[in-house]
Amino acid sequence: MSLGQKMIVTVGAFVITIITICTIFKSDISFLLTSRSVERNYGQTSENSYFLEDNFQYIDNYEKAEVHSRKEIIDSIYYLINSGVTYSKRYCAKEYETCYQDMEEISGDTNLLSILNNYVHPFNSFDSIIFNFDDNVIEIEIKHTYSDENMKQINAIIDKIIQENIKTNMSTKEKIKTIHDYIINNTEYDTLKTKNINDTTYKSNTAYGVLIEGYGICSGYSDAMKLFLDKLNIINYKISNDQHIWNLVLLDGEWLHLDLTWDDPVSDKNITRDNYFLITTKTLELLDDDVHYFDLSVFSEAK
Repeated sequence: MSLGQKMIVTVGAFVITIITICTIFKSDISFLLTSRSVERNYGQTSENSYFLEDNFQYIDNYEKAEVHSRKEIIDSIYYLINSGVTYSKRYCAKEYETCYQDMEEISGDTNLLSILNNYVHPFNSFDSIIFNFDDNVIEIEIKHTYSDENMKQINAIIDKIIQENIKTNMSTKEKIKTIHDYIINNTEYDTLKTKNINDTTYKSNTAYGVLIEGYGICSGYSDAMKLFLDKLNIINYKISNDQHIWNLVLLDGEWLHLDLTWDDPVSDKNITRDNYFLITTKTLELLDDDVHYFDLSVFSEAK
């Protein structure tokens, strides 16, 4: 995994350059051409309570069982992930002659499939996804990142934090700032992963690590922040590259960057920084930190 260098942190009279690791955990993805018979039962998919109806430029919820193009396959996979299902099937239209080739290509693009997690509620994000293809039928099996018990504990603490810290007379920006400060004041960056990327002392790549255990890395910070943003009905998604992930938030008609990982200094001092608090893409580019780059063809709202 790549190393990301945090901004220089000033503590008293000292200037400390902190090197941190921010791991993007790649989900397990597999694709099989099967020879077994598949029952042709294409019932309507049930959407769970974490389904998000937000419409973004890169991706759409394609609900129909029959797919006719590569784009419809991708949008269909996104819809199923977004719906929170663990298993479903889709089938290729008779005239869609390149369906298998497209499916093989999509299943091999781990970056594309991982990006789909950026647009769904964290509780619906996948830890692993398996595609089986037989006789123009696509079977999709999804294993989710968060267990039912994890979600129950996280929801309880989120409700408690909101009840104790968010006031009805706050502006949306004030609400975001309150949650931003709470998370970074109550979470330590998981430096154990800096020494050993495979360390599993904490579930720091998830919101559970951040909100329950008090330790996080970028994927954990961004998941935790997204959970609060979704709870507060603030449109957002996660933005990422091959070494880092943070949040993109729609505030007063403007898309702004929000990065709790880089606003949380690795220090024994409880210091809150706002370098990456709701800033424009232009401001982000001026910081020139070599870590916050992204694909504008995917995250086009950030233009």
